Amino acid sequence: MRDAIFVSYAHADRAWLSELQHVLDRLPAEVRISIWDDTRIAPGSRWHGEIKEALDTAAAAVLLLSDGFFRSDFIATSELPEVLAAAKRSELTVLPVVLASCRHEAVTSEYQAVHDPALPLAVLDEPRRGEVWRRLLAALNEVAAGIGEEARIGAETLRLGNDVAASAEVAHVLDKMARARVDAAFDADETMRENTLVFLEGQRCQATATWLMEEMKRSDLAPARSKAIVRMLERVSREQELALARATELTQAFADRALTMLERARGAADGSS
Repeated sequence: MRDAIFVSYAHADRAWLSELQHVLDRLPAEVRISIWDDTRIAPGSRWHGEIKEALDTAAAAVLLLSDGFFRSDFIATSELPEVLAAAKRSELTVLPVVLASCRHEAVTSEYQAVHDPALPLAVLDEPRRGEVWRRLLAALNEVAAGIGEEARIGAETLRLGNDVAASAEVAHVLDKMARARVDAAFDADETMRENTLVFLEGQRCQATATWLMEEMKRSDLAPARSKAIVRMLERVSREQELALARATELTQAFADRALTMLERARGAADGSS
C-alpha cells in the first residue's frame, strides 16, 4: 500500500530542490513527501529503516538526474535499485527530471522523462523550466488522485508497525524473543522454549497495545493513522487471544504429563510394597 511521493537527488543539486519545492507545495495536503539525499546518513541514525519505509510506501518517485546523482554510491545502492524494482512490479510511478547533461539513459531508456532529456533544466530559461515543473505537478496530481483510503491506511499501517517495533518496550521484548529462539539452553527442552516464547508473545502484545493506546491520544493524528491504529489494536487483540489459548494448551499438557508421572510413581510404589 503506497501513498507518498519519494524524491531522490544528489546533495550537490540541492539548489534545484527549492524550485521543486514550489511544485510539491501545491500537492494535496494529505500527500506525504519524503526527500532523500546522501547527507541524510548520520552516524547512529536509523537511516536504513527510514529509507526502506519511505520506499515501501512511495506511490511515485521523482528522480533528479545529474552526474552527481549517478556518482552517488548511496543512490546507486540504497535508492535506485529499490525504486526501479518497485516500478517493474507496477507499484510506483517513476518521474525522471534531467537537471544537466548526464547518462540519464540508465533511467530514461525505460521510464519516460517528464520533459525532453535532450534539454536538461540547466539549459532552459525560467519560463521553460516552469513548464517542466507544471508537467511534473500534473503527473504527481494524477498519482495523488489514484491514492484511495485503503492505500493510505495500508501505508500508515506499515509505518505504524515500524514505529511500534522501534519503541523501547516492544523492542526489548522482541530482543528477548529473538534470543530465546536460538538459546542453546533450550535445545534439550523445546517445550520450555515454546513456553517462554508464548509468555513473551503475550508481553509483546501487551506492550504493543499500550503503545498504540498512547499514540491514539495524540491530537494531530491523521484519519488514516487513526484507522490504522484501530485495525492494529484489533489484530493485536486476536494475537493475544491466540497466545493465551496456546499458553492454556501448554499448561494443560504440562499438567497431564505431571499427572501421568505421578500415577506411574504411585504404581511403582504399590508394586514394590
